[in-house]
Amino acid sequence: MQGLPQPPAPSAQPQPAPVSPYQPAKGFDKTKLAYSFERWLMIGIILIIAATLFVQVVTMWGPPDEPDADAGLDELSQYLKDVDGYTDLNRVVSSIGVILQTVGMGLIGYALLRESHTATSHHTALRVTGMILGVLVVANLAARSLNIL
Repeated sequence: MQGLPQPPAPSAQPQPAPVSPYQPAKGFDKTKLAYSFERWLMIGIILIIAATLFVQVVTMWGPPDEPDADAGLDELSQYLKDVDGYTDLNRVVSSIGVILQTVGMGLIGYALLRESHTATSHHTALRVTGMILGVLVVANLAARSLNIL
């Protein structure tokens, strides 16, 4: 009687790991995406311009029209409600614009400070100028909310 055949022996070579389609291509460098002076600078500038345009939206419509001299009490009360609504909208949109401008200026200040600190290929005078500009931008942002009185 013959015995059962032996199962095949496992191969000594490990199987290669399957290649995922989500892996970056060969030669792709993730470190280049981490920080770029131009990218931070452009994001800051775009935020400042967007904030400026955003604040102008309220100016397009302007305040509500004043009622006629012979207007009734209902029209006057509606006008006061409209003026109050316009004032609130102006306040909210202006606050959002200031927030966007502050973030944009903060990004520009960060880009200047980081570029002057990490870039060794620039002349020393350029690095010092970038550091001074970055400190001035950040100090300006911090001093906006300070009150001496």
